[in-house]
Amino acid sequence: MTTTYHHSAAFNDLAALLTGQLFLPQAADYEQVRQLWNGKVKTQPAAIARCLTVQDVIHTVRWTRTHGLPLSVRAGGHDTAGRALSEGVVIDLSQMRTVTVDPDQRTAHVQAGATISELIETTTQYGLVTSTGTCSAVGMAGFTLGGGYSPLTGAYGLGIDNLLSAQVVTADGQLLTANAEEHPDLMWGLRGGGGNFGVVVSLEYRLHPLTTVLSGMLLYPLGEAKTVLRRLNDFMATIPDELTILSGFIQMPEGATVLLLLPLYCGESAAGEQAIAPLRTFGTVLVDQVQSMTYREFIHLWDANAPKGRHYYAKTQSIKGFQPEIIDTLIEQGLPFSSPFSFIALHHFHGAASRVGASETAFALRQDHLMVELIAAWEPQDDEQRHLQWAQNISRSLAPYALKGGYISLLNQEEQERVRLAFGSNYERLLDLKRKYDPDDVFRSTIGHLAPNSLTR
Repeated sequence: MTTTYHHSAAFNDLAALLTGQLFLPQAADYEQVRQLWNGKVKTQPAAIARCLTVQDVIHTVRWTRTHGLPLSVRAGGHDTAGRALSEGVVIDLSQMRTVTVDPDQRTAHVQAGATISELIETTTQYGLVTSTGTCSAVGMAGFTLGGGYSPLTGAYGLGIDNLLSAQVVTADGQLLTANAEEHPDLMWGLRGGGGNFGVVVSLEYRLHPLTTVLSGMLLYPLGEAKTVLRRLNDFMATIPDELTILSGFIQMPEGATVLLLLPLYCGESAAGEQAIAPLRTFGTVLVDQVQSMTYREFIHLWDANAPKGRHYYAKTQSIKGFQPEIIDTLIEQGLPFSSPFSFIALHHFHGAASRVGASETAFALRQDHLMVELIAAWEPQDDEQRHLQWAQNISRSLAPYALKGGYISLLNQEEQERVRLAFGSNYERLLDLKRKYDPDDVFRSTIGHLAPNSLTR
């Protein structure tokens, strides 16, 4: 069907409806507009509707549905699995990125194309932040709808725990507001259920007073990794909410693989120094960059390690902690890396996020855990197969020790069987929401976690 539409005059009708621009494959700048952060994604949409207004989104949803084409949504474009690009029509929200702060109410209204950097650049002018990821180029909408692991999780919860309201264009082209009072069932589903119910065009977040944090990398030699991680496992059971610790393995420019700890303390500085100090006793610290910095500075720490255009592939598992068999698996199966650009990151879930009930949001995994992110990264000219196998092999080796399911934002299309497990007892409720708000499965390509054939019992 998309081949027919590549050269069809029918797209002229859609273009005429938009205040934004419609890009077809024959356009000179189509490839630039099509490109996601992950250069591995080569999907060629029949058309990309770069929307400037909510009405543009409504027109595109209605037109695409009338013509029976696949539909997907691109917000920040920092997409690993490539779900943002369908072979039909892409609703591109990248130009809708305004952030407005109400400092008195401590809220931020964020258009869906805005990135973490754009949100924090604005909120920190008022000494306020909310839970975000660690990479500044990630879009806030995609980050939030999947759950939103954050270095502020212990103190402020997940991204979805700070979501107050969202505006959504549904499959029938209606604009709805979802919050605690209006369409609360939809609001529940948006908080961790992904983008499978409509096009989220704006979000409202709760903000928290925060000017500086205590953070920075601590690096340890690989030979001491088992000892350091065993001590870290015991230590994490004792720490305050204000301290969240990212951990993982990275390769240094000179080629050595090292263990990384990236603590972040978001309370009073002296208390933070005391809370972080034990980490320096767990092993030989090769590099200690822990210092006071603004949260804006913190979210740019990782930027150079994940540039746009490189090829990426991700696998994910969730684990209770650093049990000996898991430590052995990470080191023996994960190393050496297949590429100097690949890395293993473990996101720390505890504190405020763990005190939310499993049924309060669509995101169901509310016990303390570590989300293991296995990121294979390589340059475009490399043969991808060995990089894919590297991530797949570690994931398979971790699976016997892992919690069921996985993080939906990083699940691949071939992992459909893990979706039901990820949502647990919330899965049937999500299917009911899908039947209510998108019974024809228009948004099946946005987040592939609710299988089209699941919509009928």
